Amino acid sequence: MYPYGPPPGTPPRIDAGQLRPRWVWFVVAAVVAVVCVGVGIASFLLTSTSTVDSVEDDKAFTSGQSVTLRIGPGADAAIYVRSPFVARAHCEIVTAPSGSAPRVTTPGSTFTVTKGSVEWERVFVLKADTDADYRVTCDDPRGALTFAPGDDADFASFVGGIVVTVLVPLLGLLAGSGIAIIVGVRRGRHRRWLEAQAYYGRR
Repeated sequence: MYPYGPPPGTPPRIDAGQLRPRWVWFVVAAVVAVVCVGVGIASFLLTSTSTVDSVEDDKAFTSGQSVTLRIGPGADAAIYVRSPFVARAHCEIVTAPSGSAPRVTTPGSTFTVTKGSVEWERVFVLKADTDADYRVTCDDPRGALTFAPGDDADFASFVGGIVVTVLVPLLGLLAGSGIAIIVGVRRGRHRRWLEAQAYYGRR
């Protein structure tokens, strides 16, 4: 038997249905790639939407004014300042339920959100151990800043969303391509083996 197929001549006709692995594996490869690309697109849209929605610019207020926010354990709020700003901002919680211990902290990383043509920079994170409404006031020495409440956007979560957006489609395309190549190579080998069997079987 010839390991690489029959000698030169007209090869026997092989029914594609006889080949293994079955052609359905090409469909599996395509589905894997399409699903992973879809996950990446969905992740991008969700990450972009959640990031933009983290700033409630419709509740923006100027220096010296206040806003009421719902804060609780595991539901931190944040204060954003319209960028660019150079004045030193200050925010404090002026009204809180009895027995609660709310606090205003400075985030450990910079996070900026762009809504339309306006950039908002997160400057304070508001934490509380009691789920309730808190009155927060903000100001600056010049009285020129514009503030807006919002969610405490986690930079790590944002980066994680971007990683999913990039890596999942890439891995899906690589996996789909790998499956298709392996199936194609094995079907080619199986075809040559069947041709050899048919050629020598009819002699």
